Amino acid sequence: MHPTSTRPMDALARGELPPLERVRDDVWALAQPMPGGHLAYSFTYLLLGADGGVHVIDPGWDSDENWDRLVAALGEIVPGRSGTGAPGIGSPGTGSPGADAVTGITGTHLHPDHVGMAARLRAASGAQLAMHAVERRALEQHDTRTLDPDEAVERLRAWGVPEARRDELIQHVDRSPAGLVLAVDRELADGDLLPIAGFRVSVMATPGHTAGHLCLRDDDRGLLFTGDHVLPTVFPGLGLGGATPSNPLADYLSSVDALRPYGHYEAAPGHGYRFTGLGQRAAECADHQLKRAREVASVLDEPTIWDIASRLTWTAGWDRLHGFQLLSALTQTAMHRDYVSTHSLP
Repeated sequence: MHPTSTRPMDALARGELPPLERVRDDVWALAQPMPGGHLAYSFTYLLLGADGGVHVIDPGWDSDENWDRLVAALGEIVPGRSGTGAPGIGSPGTGSPGADAVTGITGTHLHPDHVGMAARLRAASGAQLAMHAVERRALEQHDTRTLDPDEAVERLRAWGVPEARRDELIQHVDRSPAGLVLAVDRELADGDLLPIAGFRVSVMATPGHTAGHLCLRDDDRGLLFTGDHVLPTVFPGLGLGGATPSNPLADYLSSVDALRPYGHYEAAPGHGYRFTGLGQRAAECADHQLKRAREVASVLDEPTIWDIASRLTWTAGWDRLHGFQLLSALTQTAMHRDYVSTHSLP
């Protein structure tokens, strides 16, 4: 794996955000800051169509600062558009300078650091938001679902969580992350083409990180927009889009295999930096997950998810896991236990 641009890494080393960067003659990468500290930014990709319209992939975290960054970037890349932060720029229907150049929006998956600003951009530009049908259903469930405390307690009890720790975790079980109320106008499926003049961007269904995660493949430009499916600096978490009938690890390993024919493409990920060696990095991501699966298999005789998790290797240390991080560790352990119980490990 080799970085194809050092500007993001150089900027981070200086404590700065990467600047707007031209990826191809008609493709740009915009780093959008995000909270949390684990990752400093997500990438928004701007595709300038032959008709002068811009298609936006993953607008990023919703904030006034990010909105101004996006509008300024649009003003830079679209001839004759103003990138200034005019009054009312974030108000629905204002026809904001720069934002009115947007003709389409695609979300790789439902997390707020990728599509949190999609609703604002959709309202200001009139452009439609497209996502996988599974993500659309998940978003609708997030919008209407209320937490059932009894169901949450029962899940923790079945996992063997000590009673003294349940109150610490129950508040996080099936909570809908903030910023997920989005109106999806168009459902995408594997093999669809995005409607961008002068582009042939193919949709690849790559479930695992979330059940409706998408990668977007541009064969003419040798680019593969990977969202959070394959990242250069961290390994993506799995099953982070709500409960599904399939096993997220099994889904992820199958999705990684689907990328193998395109391993020579340049990867344009949701975080980090662009890189070549996509096939190698995809294999590393799969191996990382299988390593954890083998670790779970080695202690499968433990009676509960809690007991299994307590014997696994955690970066922060098992005793230092609390709240959401502890619940996430238990959820990942349950996923891996279910996988190794029904699959043969290589």
